[in-house]
Formats: sequence, C-alpha cells, structure tokens
Amino acid sequence: MQTIRRLRRLLFISGSATALGLMPLAAVSATPHEPNVETTSVTRELPAGAAAIEQLRLSDTLAEFGEKNGDALALVAAAKIRKTLPASLTTPATGTTDPRSWSALLKRATQLAAGDPNVLGLIEDVRKLKVRDIPGIGDGVRLLHKMVKRQGFDRAEVRFKAGEVAIVYVQPEGSGQIALFVYDEFNNLICTGNGDTSQSVCRWRPRWDGSYLLDVRNYGSNDVAYRLAINREIVAR
Repeated sequence: MQTIRRLRRLLFISGSATALGLMPLAAVSATPHEPNVETTSVTRELPAGAAAIEQLRLSDTLAEFGEKNGDALALVAAAKIRKTLPASLTTPATGTTDPRSWSALLKRATQLAAGDPNVLGLIEDVRKLKVRDIPGIGDGVRLLHKMVKRQGFDRAEVRFKAGEVAIVYVQPEGSGQIALFVYDEFNNLICTGNGDTSQSVCRWRPRWDGSYLLDVRNYGSNDVAYRLAINREIVAR
C-alpha cells in the first residue's frame, strides 16, 4: 500500500512539473539561435566608409595583377585609386614604407613602361592629380596592421549596428595566404573570406545590434603580417 501511495505522489509531482513547464533537465534540448545576419544580399548603395574599403581592395587587386604580369597600366590604375583613398586607409605601419603607396606604384609603372610616351603621360596625369580633402569620407573606417603566427590565428571583436553594411577586408603584407572567418555572438559562422587568393573579404548586414568575432587563420609555416580594413572600431579587450 505504501508503495502505491508513493508511486501516485511521484506521478502527481511529475504531472504538476510538466504543467508548469518545468521539464526534467534531460528532456530540455538547447535550441540554436538564429544567425545575426540578414538573408538578403548586400546590393544597395554602400555608405562612404564601406565603399572606400571596396576601393582599397580593388586597388590591391590591380596592383597584384600588375606586379605579376608586368602590366604598367594596371599599376597606374591602382595608383590612381590609392591616391583618392582617405588617409585612414593608406597609413603604413609605424617605421615602415608602403610598397603599394600611390607613389611606389607609379615608380614601378615607370620602370615597366620602358619609355612608352603614352604610359608615361598617364603616369604623369596621376602624379599631378589633385585630391580634394573631403572630411567625413574616412569616418568609421580603420586600417590595422596586425600579425598572425604560423599555424595560428589572430582574433578580434567588433560591434555592428542593425541594418548597416559591415565589411572586413584582410590582405597579407608581402607573401603569405590567410583565411578570414566571421562569427556572431552565438558562434554562428556568418561569413568566410575567399581563401583562394591572397586577400579575403567579408560583407554582411546584421539583423540586430551585436558583436562579432573576426578570426584570421594562418595555415602556413611562416608568420604573416597583414592589414585589416574595417568600417567599425575594434572592441578593446
């Protein structure tokens, strides 16, 4: 009889807990949180900061093509873009010179021109180009000079606001190949940069204000210095 009463009491407690939503811990499964990213593609017109980073990436692409193929015109085009970028995206690391500054690119283009008057004329046009100082175009954009150890990773946290275009661009300074991964605050993979080239870029639009982890990985056998361009300030830790 006591055994039956005890069994009824346990069944009553179990039923009451279920009715109150107090499920046993073993029955509760963790529900993954939705990724903090809009599903629509980033196609609308980019704000000035994001557009400037895209221009930096285009300049790097042209410079890389020109250097690999001995194409002076590609280097001239890269230099022209570089010259119009805000200073916040073209400042070299402390104590170094930038091999892809507009002046360095024009110097190399002059060597490749081999006296061709048409190419030399284009080079001179870029050298004389007057760039208007427009305050604000560089607002919110940052260029950081960082290092990722061999077979290692370099991580940083950044916050973006809902609806704004987020863009992160990484480019090795010199030889080396690195990969970029972006995770939201719930550890959802938001974006993977293009690891097939020397540069990686991620762009997305958050659904709500939130933080993101930038994970730069180096699978090579040498340390790699790299530039990170972003249209938000890195969160200090």
